[in-house]
Amino acid sequence: MKILFLYWLLLSPPADTLKLEDCYQKAMEQFPLTKQIKLYDNILELRLKNLNSKYLPEPTLNAQTSYQSDVTVFPLSLPGVAIPQQHKDGYQVSLITNQLIYDFGVISKQKEVEKAQTGVDKKQVEVELYKLKTQINDAYFSVLLLQEKEKSLLLTDEDVRTKLLSIRSKVKNGTSLPSNADILEAELLKIAQATAETKANKKAAIDVLSQLLNIPLGESLNLEIPGEVTVTGSGTTLKRPEHAVFALSRKKLDRSFDLTGRRNLPKISAFLQLSYARPGVNAFDNTFQKYYIAGLRASWTFWNWNTDNRDKEILRQQQSMIGAQEDTFTKNTGIAAQKNLYEIDKLQELIKLDHEIIALRKKVTQQLSNQLDNGVVTSSEYLTEFNAEHQASLTLKTHKIQLIKAQKDYLITIGE
Repeated sequence: MKILFLYWLLLSPPADTLKLEDCYQKAMEQFPLTKQIKLYDNILELRLKNLNSKYLPEPTLNAQTSYQSDVTVFPLSLPGVAIPQQHKDGYQVSLITNQLIYDFGVISKQKEVEKAQTGVDKKQVEVELYKLKTQINDAYFSVLLLQEKEKSLLLTDEDVRTKLLSIRSKVKNGTSLPSNADILEAELLKIAQATAETKANKKAAIDVLSQLLNIPLGESLNLEIPGEVTVTGSGTTLKRPEHAVFALSRKKLDRSFDLTGRRNLPKISAFLQLSYARPGVNAFDNTFQKYYIAGLRASWTFWNWNTDNRDKEILRQQQSMIGAQEDTFTKNTGIAAQKNLYEIDKLQELIKLDHEIIALRKKVTQQLSNQLDNGVVTSSEYLTEFNAEHQASLTLKTHKIQLIKAQKDYLITIGE
């Protein structure tokens, strides 16, 4: 049972272990801008409801009073018939209800424009969120590099302490000078100094990552080093969310173009007017009267001084602008992707050379270690080569992490 528990303990990752892909996801979920996507949906729902309400009856209450300088006078007088004189003042309260019957699809096209605009707005939020990946990469790999440096310093400290114990023993036996031990002790202080600086820098990098993820991260954070990615250099940038924005923007302009062509077509509606007025429909009745008027109405703005054609030309110009913006973006992104590929090639070549350098440095360090034990060289001479070997090992680890970052940066650039 104890063996199974130890086996589980060794295989289980630490509680603070994070993966790069998890960071991408957490950053996008927690970033305040994400809330805008839901807000855009809410706004669209309200706008569509407003457009749907145009199909409902539209009641209007009107009230007016008037005074006229003259009134109609009946030109004949009939015996025994009293024709009342009209009043010059008039009063009217009317409830008028209009009901749209047919508008040649204007409201329908307005809905399509609103939906297309919402699609553009939501995709633009995705573009901003996509930029978080680059920030996550910078912070994530900064922490990784500092973690590796901290591990390297720890190993260096252990090696120097081991050598110091050996030299102290030889100093007691009189086979080595005390200065050799002093030099190694001074080196330990330098390592402690470098370790403190590295820890402080790592804490700052973790804090940046913590803010991007909007979750607390401790100094015990352990980041998983992502695996290398095979990069062929044949990727395109068409998967970037920016291209979806361009496509949706063109779609929105197409819908606006259709709407422009319909907005001045005839509209047919029904109306009902309920009135209480003096005079009413009977001009010779001086009392207040109730009456109603119902019917159909057609309206057509058949001339608008070429406004529609100018609006359509504006939309065509905007289409051309979107095309130019997309071409510029594609070109700049292609240049950035090519830079990423050059960086990947460079780091792969450096890593090959790092292995050769480390192999040679180990041989030299081993020789000087034996010579220091035999009193042939001083601690200073030994430390020079010892530090060179450890620096070469750290450089190799650094280049490997930088290579993975360059590969991830390339994938982000091309939209993978």
